[in-house]
Amino acid sequence: MKATAILTTKLGRVLLSALAVGAVASVGVMTTGATFTDQVTMATVSVTGGSLDLKANAGDGPNQAWAGTLAAAVTGMKPGDEQSGTVQVTNSGTLPFTASLTTTGTDASACYVSYFRETSATGATKAATFPVNFTGMGTAIGADGTGAAFTAGVTALALPDNGADLIWETDDVKNYTLTVRMKTSCATNAAAGTLNYTINATQ
Repeated sequence: MKATAILTTKLGRVLLSALAVGAVASVGVMTTGATFTDQVTMATVSVTGGSLDLKANAGDGPNQAWAGTLAAAVTGMKPGDEQSGTVQVTNSGTLPFTASLTTTGTDASACYVSYFRETSATGATKAATFPVNFTGMGTAIGADGTGAAFTAGVTALALPDNGADLIWETDDVKNYTLTVRMKTSCATNAAAGTLNYTINATQ
């Protein structure tokens, strides 16, 4: 009887040990099982700077030609003659800008005058009537006294989008006309003069 009791006790201990190991194993299975996940992928950010692009008669220059009868070298003028040229200025970039005009000239005989004005426009805003005159750039054709002397240059004269609005938006287009006149009072044979125009855009 003693032997049997001892055997039962040992078997009971083995059985209890096996149950304890099983319980630990069960806990391990519960903590290492599958879990839910979720994810959001953000859009890629690609950065590109805007472009500042001023065009005159569809070109970038330098020495961009006028359209019309105003050539780079006008010859054979006589007193009272006028020649006119046009330039189409466009904001062809992706950024707005302000535009300005600077002119210089020579005329030793004081024989030449010019008249520069805005003659048409397209885009977000434009003048109600044309031509649009600019201070110091003449007021009319057909007379000596309505033009500006070649030597009366201007520096950084604003070319507004419209009136007080100086900002040229993308796709704004302005057309300007320049007329040069040999004054009827000119008495100098083969009188020479030069007139330089530069248009600047600033963002």
